Amino acid sequence: MNIDPETNQEANPGAWTLKVDGSSTSERSGAGFILKSPEGFIIQIAISFGFSATNNQAEYEALIAGLKLSRTLRVQDLKIYSDSQIVVKQANGEYIAKDPILAKYQAVVQSYLASIQKHQVLQICREDYEEADIISKLVRNSSDLDCSVYFE
Repeated sequence: MNIDPETNQEANPGAWTLKVDGSSTSERSGAGFILKSPEGFIIQIAISFGFSATNNQAEYEALIAGLKLSRTLRVQDLKIYSDSQIVVKQANGEYIAKDPILAKYQAVVQSYLASIQKHQVLQICREDYEEADIISKLVRNSSDLDCSVYFE
């Protein structure tokens, strides 16, 4: 699926944009997200997990962290982008999570989404998704983080 986030952003200039990505390897698990206001203010967060996670769990952790910040900022119009088909389809209610852990993640995401008046969760091609992917992988070496990226 090819979606150009910039084109979608222009179609709705009042929407915030949230790009999320998780990363899980045998050594580390982490997540990253980029939240962008309609005016262009950007918040970049890299998160290192103190636990092992599957790729889908890492994707969900990134999404939940981004949704928490969106709720704190009282965002009411949000376009969310992820390269995970499973997470996108489950967040949209198209798939039911059969795994008990993913079912809990799905329920948490649904509760956050219910508090956002207008939202879309869209899948984006991994190749077109470099920004969030880089941030999610920066948790491998936090000393490499740019000063504009918050590390958690």
